[in-house]
Amino acid sequence: MSEHGTFSIRVVDENGHGVSGARVSYQCGKMSGVGTEYTDSDGWAEFDIVHAVLGGGAIFVERVWVNGEEVSDSGFYPEDGDTFSFTLP
Repeated sequence: MSEHGTFSIRVVDENGHGVSGARVSYQCGKMSGVGTEYTDSDGWAEFDIVHAVLGGGAIFVERVWVNGEEVSDSGFYPEDGDTFSFTLP
């Protein structure tokens, strides 16, 4: 676990069931990194929270993709223990 904690993203199907093996990615900005994980058997992917190199503040997650399809409609600042859920496109 990161010294700043973790946040989790769950991917569900249209019936609300977790989707195993989905590729979840996020982008923190045009010049920032991208994180990618695969969901577990219940549809959860866990990410370490990192702080920006310049400025030292928490990252701002601008975009989220599931299996290459953008699923986020707004960005967020993840805090330790936060959870987010997206329906498989």
